[in-house]
Amino acid sequence: MDSIKNLLQKYKVEKRSATYKWQDEALEAIGYFADGVYNKACIFKCFKQNSHYAKIAYLDSKELDKPFSKYFFKVFNALCHPDKNQ
Repeated sequence: MDSIKNLLQKYKVEKRSATYKWQDEALEAIGYFADGVYNKACIFKCFKQNSHYAKIAYLDSKELDKPFSKYFFKVFNALCHPDKNQ
């Protein structure tokens, strides 16, 4: 008789990829930021709210070698709410 571990491995279902493109982009950003795991929900919310601005903020963070999400949120909020930042 097979052990439970062997049975589970035999019928193991592959992980599904993200349903939407912004989910893949958010996962990539979470992996890049050093504190991304702690701000996971906030990063997902930014990409869901406006994936274009979130992608710009993420790429800007990568170009300037800012590995923390604080800069990402600062750029994202500046893009989404330009009137509040003046």
